[in-house]
Amino acid sequence: MEINNNKLPKRKAKKTFMSVTGYFPSKKNSRSIFFESMLEKKLFLSLEFDENVLNYLEQPVIIEYTNKNRKTTYCPDCLINYKNSKSKLVEVKYSSELIEKEDELKIKFQQATLYSNENNLIFGIFNETSIDPVALKNMEFLYSFAFNLKDDEKETFIVKTLKSSQYTTITELLSLLSNNKFEQAKFLPSIWKLVFNNIIDINYKTEQIGMNSIIRLKNE
Repeated sequence: MEINNNKLPKRKAKKTFMSVTGYFPSKKNSRSIFFESMLEKKLFLSLEFDENVLNYLEQPVIIEYTNKNRKTTYCPDCLINYKNSKSKLVEVKYSSELIEKEDELKIKFQQATLYSNENNLIFGIFNETSIDPVALKNMEFLYSFAFNLKDDEKETFIVKTLKSSQYTTITELLSLLSNNKFEQAKFLPSIWKLVFNNIIDINYKTEQIGMNSIIRLKNE
């Protein structure tokens, strides 16, 4: 299927003064992804934390159709490729816009659904209610450590120490790693990077994470 072979956007995204635009550095795609709104950026961030997401692509396909005897096109915002399920075309819209442009969007969504059915895809909509505010804040914090340089020595020592303590808090883990406050501070970035890399498990989805959050080794 052609769309699954797409590696680059089919439509060139445009910068606008009407919304916040920019580039999101994606670990899963090994490149920066252009976003046309803060809501798109939030979607991309959430996909980085979804273990079932293989990769994703912005502006993945241009769908051609006829409306009122006039040829037109529609480009969904994102294509998500999953490891264990069908790929998904996604349109990103705020709830207010879905209401304000209901008639216009209804036709586009019908075409996207038809295209998806013909190409063994799923079509869905992402809005501001699709992601929990607490989870979003936690993901933003953890993703700030995603590109930190790997410190093998520190990470190995952290994992070894955590193995012997099972459930603990970050504060308690730091006290096991060192009695020196300055040395403890040096371990913190590596701890958060291990959390992001899914080696250390923490409940970031429903609770605000912090120094007293319970952590454990993944699958231990």
